[in-house]
Amino acid sequence: MRKLTRREIREFLLQSLYAKSILKDSYDPTEFASSYYTSPVDQSFADAYYVESFAGIQQEEGMLLQIVAHYAPKFDADIMPIINLLPIFIAAYEMLYLKCDTVPENVSINEAVELAKRFSDDGAREMVNGVLNKLKDEKLTVLSTLTPREKLFF
Repeated sequence: MRKLTRREIREFLLQSLYAKSILKDSYDPTEFASSYYTSPVDQSFADAYYVESFAGIQQEEGMLLQIVAHYAPKFDADIMPIINLLPIFIAAYEMLYLKCDTVPENVSINEAVELAKRFSDDGAREMVNGVLNKLKDEKLTVLSTLTPREKLFF
């Protein structure tokens, strides 16, 4: 049985959050995982990073949306596809809230850009990179100056 890399877990996290945003209360994490993985893998996706991030991103969605609105004011999160926002949500959560592990900020940004490349388009990739680099530069003041907005997806 193969152990998943952190990159693979992030990809699974993105797709889990996407499925949760579509299916809402009918989302079943066990069913989703069994349909996602076609060959036996170590159930690493249930590790502390995945569990904390999956729940935390949903809990902090209002603040994560406010970060996008603040650092990408030309983009309207109300009409933007969630697949364009999820890489930002994952990296911003890692940078601001993640307690179970320490992820270097540049790694979070690079991985988010890779997720955007894989699941979205060049415009989303550029937005992800821009928002997260601005967040990295102003991280210390973000939580004290921004107020969460209404949740849209979870």
